[in-house]
Amino acid sequence: MANVLRWRRLGCRIFLTLAYAWVVSSAVTAYAQATWKPERTVEVVVFAAPGGGNDKSARVMHKIWQETKLVDVVVTNKVGGGGSLAYTYVSQKTGDAHHIAIAQAGLITNHITGRSPLHYSDLTPLSFVGSEPVALAVRADSPYKTLKDFVEQLKKDPASLSISVGSTRGAINHFTIARLAKAAGIDPRQLKILVFGGGAESVTNLLGGHIDAMVQAVNNAIPHHKAGKMRILGLSTPKRSPGLPDAPTFREQGYDVVMEGYTIFVGPKGMTPAQVAFWENVFQKTVQHAEWKKYLEFNSWEWGYRNAQETLAYLKKDHEQSKALLTEIGLAK
Repeated sequence: MANVLRWRRLGCRIFLTLAYAWVVSSAVTAYAQATWKPERTVEVVVFAAPGGGNDKSARVMHKIWQETKLVDVVVTNKVGGGGSLAYTYVSQKTGDAHHIAIAQAGLITNHITGRSPLHYSDLTPLSFVGSEPVALAVRADSPYKTLKDFVEQLKKDPASLSISVGSTRGAINHFTIARLAKAAGIDPRQLKILVFGGGAESVTNLLGGHIDAMVQAVNNAIPHHKAGKMRILGLSTPKRSPGLPDAPTFREQGYDVVMEGYTIFVGPKGMTPAQVAFWENVFQKTVQHAEWKKYLEFNSWEWGYRNAQETLAYLKKDHEQSKALLTEIGLAK
């Protein structure tokens, strides 16, 4: 009988030990799932060539993260397909929050135009970090001194002027010039639209005299406009930007064209709530940093922040609006 009791006590101890180990293990696992941080250097993928607007934005954030030690990252450029190459690359890193990408409207429009099979739902929205106006700019020595001059030439021959819209046909820059054309009674499908590797290449081609105009995020034009090498004919803002008081809006010149170019960050599908929360926290702190606010002010951006769920809702709305616009100009598939 005594032996039986001893075995029972031993069995009870073993059971309690195993149960305790299971509880501790479960608690550790639950904590790990509830909190996440990178275990190695994070790759931030930029869809445009070095020197372009998105590249500059990513590198300003990189600088902030280095100074604040928020996260260790490396910025890589994967140019091609109007952003599709970069987005597809990140989408293939399922569940790995060590790979994120900066993204803009091409994420939405490439799928609508049939340029890419990748849908925005194939990625995880992380945060919306700001919006910026679009500028129509020409060289300082261009014969087109005003927006009226430029539009009058397009009315005579829509294909007579070569216009770069950056790296993506059918995205925000293309929308802007298409809406301007429609407002002027011009068929936007007849415009001579060109794409390059990004804003930096558009600038190089414009300043080099290889194209007549560019329609780009305004930060690509600002330094050259201020240096007297370019002239901004119109901005897509509802009113003039305080940072560019001499740059007129399309609206004040009789064309009700108001467009917003947004910048967001996305990760691959399959990210855990803890991984998403980590990046939300990083971006929320980043957009409050003085260096980021200084960058926005210099480039005439609008400050803004949306978390992952709010960014997803924004993308859903943008998809609906973009599909309608692309259908209108004959680019939707």
